[in-house]
Amino acid sequence: MEVERSFNEFVAENFASVSKSIRKESRSVRNRIQSIFCDAAFVKEVELSYQLPLVANERCGRWYIDPRDITESVYFKSTDGHNGQWGFSFRRLNTHLLDTIARNGGVIIVDSTRRGKRMPDALSKTIPIWCAVLNKALLGFGMFYTPPNAVSASECSQIEELLPQWVSQFKSMDLNLNALRIRLNNKPLRPIWVTPDSYLPENPPTFEEFLPIVLCTASRMVQDGTEFRQGFCYVQGAADDHEEWAKLLTPDILWNNRHKLKQMHYSDQELHELISQMQVYSIANDVMIQKADWTRIEPTNLWIGKTGNAGNIPFEIIIDLSEHAAEEGGKNIIVQRLHAGKKGSKDLRASLPKILSQYEILHSPDKQVLITCDSGSDFSVGVALVLFCLYYTREGECRPIKTAQYMDKDTIRQRLAFIVTQRKVNPSRATLNSANAYLMS
Repeated sequence: MEVERSFNEFVAENFASVSKSIRKESRSVRNRIQSIFCDAAFVKEVELSYQLPLVANERCGRWYIDPRDITESVYFKSTDGHNGQWGFSFRRLNTHLLDTIARNGGVIIVDSTRRGKRMPDALSKTIPIWCAVLNKALLGFGMFYTPPNAVSASECSQIEELLPQWVSQFKSMDLNLNALRIRLNNKPLRPIWVTPDSYLPENPPTFEEFLPIVLCTASRMVQDGTEFRQGFCYVQGAADDHEEWAKLLTPDILWNNRHKLKQMHYSDQELHELISQMQVYSIANDVMIQKADWTRIEPTNLWIGKTGNAGNIPFEIIIDLSEHAAEEGGKNIIVQRLHAGKKGSKDLRASLPKILSQYEILHSPDKQVLITCDSGSDFSVGVALVLFCLYYTREGECRPIKTAQYMDKDTIRQRLAFIVTQRKVNPSRATLNSANAYLMS
């Protein structure tokens, strides 16, 4: 009995020691960087095999592609594909991708996932749902495809039952469906899955009957999420949660300094010091070359942009929501500082009455209005949505005074569709909840 207990204790201690070692290796910035470049080499192989443009699924996918090779980016969330939580996101329509697909006859969308999975739910379910909904809504036909090695027949069947309601909701959004339909050229979108275990064609294939959406999982699935290789420990999905292993590192810093960061002789401490120096230089350089980033939400007078060094701004009203905005704006500038993340999204709800009261004083139907935030895709979208609902007709004509009519969820969703189809944005759920709560109160 004593021998058995000692053996069990020995096994437990060794298991704990091995687990600790694996966790340490997986958090190593050196191992993570080497793993990312290893996966990026595979992504490049996929691009050469299919001869289609690379599209980064934000935020993870951007790490695995040289910025010079990124044609477009999209926002497809794995949470919309989680088992039992399937959904078609009406705040992330990603219809801007249709232009790239139409020009090139297809695309390669890059993403990754951590240990325990062959591919992320965004690639195995979220994007296939998107393809099926657009095919049915725009063309009236098209199958729902999922990878059999990642999605069971039962789960696939359950998702298929939900497709009609998503198609109906998509059609009700007052989008220019004919303009979207033309981009498809009467060909359905069809997902094709590629992982590091896949066979890659020797010659670029041709697709006559459909538009290929090649869904590329950059990372190889390995046991326990790590695998020892020559000179480093490979980490599956190394770019995930980069804040935990190198919070100052960004995809741009990584790729702009790839020749230095790829060198194997650096220790973790040396890499952290290098990254810190690179980040300071990157910020200074960004400030010097920053360009205006504004998009008009046609046919309105509302513009959405990213707060920055915009120079002479040709707008009669500016609403600046940056966390770092100057405390006092000019006579035509409304300043409301919002912290990044969920806190700022929640604070937006309490700030909207103040923003709207100041806007009411400045408002005129012929004035051009710019709404900015630090990302250019979150808080600014929430405020633009509120202004669009209150001061514009369904057709986009500006009213002299705001409407007093009650806003329902369908109306708000339709107005949001105008925005997300004209600018590549990713408003958080919390931001949209704040806007909805204000409009429906």
